[in-house]
Amino acid sequence: MQLMHPGLKDLLLIDQYVKNKTIGFLSIETPIPPLVKKVTQSIQNYSIGLQLRREYRHISMGVRAFKLKDIDMIFVFEIYNQHLFSVLPLLALCGKEVLISLHGNQQFAMNSRIKFWGLLYLKKYLRFFSKLKVILFEIDDDVIPEKFRLPDSSKVIIPHPIISEATPKLMPGERLTTTAKTKIGVVGMIRQDKPISKLIEKLQDYIASNKDRCELIIGTPFGQKPDYLDKLGVKLYDTTKEDDYINVLRKIDILVIHYDKDRYYYRTSGVISDAGSCGCYIIASDYPVINHQVNCPIPIGATFSTFDEIGSLIDQGVTHIRDKGQDNHWIWREQRTAEAIAKLIFPEN
Repeated sequence: MQLMHPGLKDLLLIDQYVKNKTIGFLSIETPIPPLVKKVTQSIQNYSIGLQLRREYRHISMGVRAFKLKDIDMIFVFEIYNQHLFSVLPLLALCGKEVLISLHGNQQFAMNSRIKFWGLLYLKKYLRFFSKLKVILFEIDDDVIPEKFRLPDSSKVIIPHPIISEATPKLMPGERLTTTAKTKIGVVGMIRQDKPISKLIEKLQDYIASNKDRCELIIGTPFGQKPDYLDKLGVKLYDTTKEDDYINVLRKIDILVIHYDKDRYYYRTSGVISDAGSCGCYIIASDYPVINHQVNCPIPIGATFSTFDEIGSLIDQGVTHIRDKGQDNHWIWREQRTAEAIAKLIFPEN
């Protein structure tokens, strides 16, 4: 099955650890028939065509729920709030227990009227259909305004899963040599909700003062790479392919990442989860969900409120990996495996 967020693929493994239920999985990443694709792409307004293709995918996902016969529960990976009006009735009518993974949907509803309407619609369904529940990542939604929260009886809270095949490069007890340069990295798409240009400028200032012991690495899909990155004089790596993306994360000792508060205050970071899986010490924006990702069940990094804190946090990170290596990361992984998450979703199992 293809997923919109590949970092969630370990959730496909949870059924291996559930004895009393059979789980079927649904994703909106499904092929669109050529005719539907051709018609929607012919629409002059790109946004309208895109929304029609997404609507088709949501309806198709709801229809596929009826084809999953010999199962007890359906796990829905990705939805868009504005397309819930058609898919929720189908999921409710299929007669199965349904878990819907909300990946940032409440956050998006804070800044979009149509997505807020979709969230209200979801809340109504959750109150009337006891078999329908939502998966929240990392922490409860009591940190956001009440109108964006979901009914307590309908929420299941789990950590963001690790990438099981990506492991820290240092085994427990191993340490970096004192002569090795610490590799500080920035990884991900350079886009508006990830204002990385400001961060890179701050990191360059730090590197300039610590050339003998640190170097900067940037990993980003080259197809979307801003031209100014080529002028920075730092090591650039193409992360278009998943294997290349993981390899870059495994090169990095300290990952530094900053997000826009309006888009990530109540939302997990896939890059942070992936980097943690690879053993990176994480320095990230101090928002509730991200703070939990970085510090639970044991710290694998630190969070910052202002850019002025970054230099001292890098110093702290260098000391941490010299003293503790990636020991904490191996402990951090234990509660984020498919087996551990299965126990949270199905405590009776």
